[in-house]
Amino acid sequence: MQPTDIVEQIPKEQQDGHKYRVLMVTGIYPTPARPHKGTFIKAIVDSLTALGHEVEIIHPDPSHPMPLRYASAIAQVFWKTLSGRYDIVNGHYGLWCLVARMQWTTPVVAGFLGDDLLGTVTTEGKLSKKSLFVVRLSQWLCRHVEAVTVKTEQMKKATRIDDVFIIPDGINFDLFKPIPRAEARAMLGWDQDRYYVVFANNPTIPVKNFLLAQQAVERLKTRGITAELVVANGLPQSTVVQYINASNVLILPSVAEGSPNVVREAMACNIPVVATNVGDVAQVLANTDGCSVCPHDADALAEGLEKAIRHTEPTTGRADTAHLSNMVLVYKVLAMYEYAMRKKGRLARNTQRA
Repeated sequence: MQPTDIVEQIPKEQQDGHKYRVLMVTGIYPTPARPHKGTFIKAIVDSLTALGHEVEIIHPDPSHPMPLRYASAIAQVFWKTLSGRYDIVNGHYGLWCLVARMQWTTPVVAGFLGDDLLGTVTTEGKLSKKSLFVVRLSQWLCRHVEAVTVKTEQMKKATRIDDVFIIPDGINFDLFKPIPRAEARAMLGWDQDRYYVVFANNPTIPVKNFLLAQQAVERLKTRGITAELVVANGLPQSTVVQYINASNVLILPSVAEGSPNVVREAMACNIPVVATNVGDVAQVLANTDGCSVCPHDADALAEGLEKAIRHTEPTTGRADTAHLSNMVLVYKVLAMYEYAMRKKGRLARNTQRA
């Protein structure tokens, strides 16, 4: 039976009836020092706990050396699963999924995020050697866990297996919601009469292509529009919401992506998005006026930015992405967990225990 069959077959009421104990293993998770890291994983945790499931997180201290972090996580996974307490071990990202697999008593779900299957693009436009190693490792791991989840069809193809769940990250609609532009700008101290383009990624990461964003905003001047490019990076999500709502448009000029969260977050705020054709962006933006999917070209992006700025009404992005709410997608996550437990032969035992 394929994952898609399981998703359709398990009714919502049945999923609500089983309460699972989940061990999350991740190298990124929000902390006071790094509030922007792994927010999409926290969204999964919050959705599961809201439905009554128990989630424990293994997230070794990010300030420690990486070998020590991996060693700590491996030891925790091994000892915690020996008790038989957990129904699922859910790893996030290639090497952390391998950590989740460092035991054989509990079914493992491997959640791949993007470059762990697609590779990391360098400034020269090639894939780094380290990322190619992670890709090979991730592909091997896909054949040695009970369930695999990816963000897009492109990533599914990269797994080289058919038995894959495609589940994008969900949007927190309670947090990412429209705020009147004037109100958001007043919160941030922005000029009420200027045009702002927000770049909500780390500009130092080559694959995010910040230079192209700068070039596009510069080319926008030749179209008679002067706009300020603002960077929203390393901020708490509550502040990112303000940046998005205060802006006229969000730009995503990336060279490659899996399923970029910020695009869906801007959509949930009814703010136009102009993006290159990466990951699932074209699919997400397909039905929303004011948004554009462009080639990797500054003039094309500038044209998209002009279209977005002249689209003075709120977009229909929130309604168009309602199916991507984290409280909708959590049922697909639960279906995937049930699939993994059936594959491992633990579902019947769990039902008896309940």
